[in-house]
Amino acid sequence: MWLLPAMGWAWAHWERALPMTRPGALLGLLVAWALLHAGTLWLNAVRDRDRGEVLFGAPGLVPSGTAAWGMAALAGSVAVGAAVGPWPGALAAGCAALAVAYSAPRGAWKGHPVLGPLVNVLGYGLASPAAGFAVVGTPVTARAGVMAVVVMLGVLGSAFVAQAWQGDEDRSRGDRTLAARVGPAGTLQAARLAYGAAFALFAALCAVGWLPRPCLVSVAAAVWVDAGLRAAQRDVSHVGPSVAVETGRRLAWGALAVVGAAFAVYVSDSWAGGPVAGLATAGGHPAGSATTR
Repeated sequence: MWLLPAMGWAWAHWERALPMTRPGALLGLLVAWALLHAGTLWLNAVRDRDRGEVLFGAPGLVPSGTAAWGMAALAGSVAVGAAVGPWPGALAAGCAALAVAYSAPRGAWKGHPVLGPLVNVLGYGLASPAAGFAVVGTPVTARAGVMAVVVMLGVLGSAFVAQAWQGDEDRSRGDRTLAARVGPAGTLQAARLAYGAAFALFAALCAVGWLPRPCLVSVAAAVWVDAGLRAAQRDVSHVGPSVAVETGRRLAWGALAVVGAAFAVYVSDSWAGGPVAGLATAGGHPAGSATTR
């Protein structure tokens, strides 16, 4: 989860080709988001009390006092976020409120087919990168806004992958999640659609020159990610946490390829003595300084 606020922080630097800005504040933000994520997971554990397979762990008894520790962690995240700055504090507070609504003892949003995914999209997909972006303090651009949509779609796809095998347990709790309603094949199809939209929008940004065109290597990553999900759809009897782990692995390698392509363009532009990073693209600033590489 640290990658999400760090990504927003890095993007703000790339957009304006800035030198490193407020690294100490970023570290504080990472502490806040560690507390936020821990509190979210603890409240969710109290609410779900899983008995089946879970992601990155094994099911077990929930210790007494876990809910109190979860609330304390959320409160700590807001306090640390506020110490970093007003916007990080406000965004941490918003995420904490979403975490409470997601795992409330009654009417938990997690059990709703729309509100559950919405919490993930707003909390992880929007607020977390926005907190990192806010640390730098640069104005929000149209390009940043479109990239926020890309990230939100990616988080939506990941939320679906992470619940694809949990339909039976969700139904036993009375939850109306997508997995409970349409099963693993339908949930993976929803993930494929969300990822496909994210990759298509990202590729469009590359094609129009708002991002370095070599970053179109993302198309190969999109094909690889979709191939894995399509294979899982064909044999839903084996859909479990391993599908989410493998999808995450493919996404990570794809992201590294994109970052590598962007870095290669950065080095080339720097060597040529021209604008670099976001200033060297069609969506760069100030106006008139950009190329369309």
